[in-house]
Amino acid sequence: MADGASHQTIGAALGAPRLNQALAARSSLWAVCRCGREASVDPGPWFAQGLARHSVEHLESRLRCLCGARRVPLEIRGLAEAPHGVTGGIYVFR
Repeated sequence: MADGASHQTIGAALGAPRLNQALAARSSLWAVCRCGREASVDPGPWFAQGLARHSVEHLESRLRCLCGARRVPLEIRGLAEAPHGVTGGIYVFR
């Protein structure tokens, strides 16, 4: 910038989303499989393991879907973004 200050978008400043961001007010952690299944994920066990500062991308290999997928992408969503349909079928391992 002209005055010497730097400007970064929030996404660039924070990098990849971290698990501890799922604890923010009105946030939730969701697994979304390529087959279309979505499920809310309780981050509590991962916090208990000391993984709060890990990127959610590194935790995706700990999820399994009924379709057979052995890695399911994670998203941090606001409460208003939660799906209104049927959810489930994705499970946490480790």
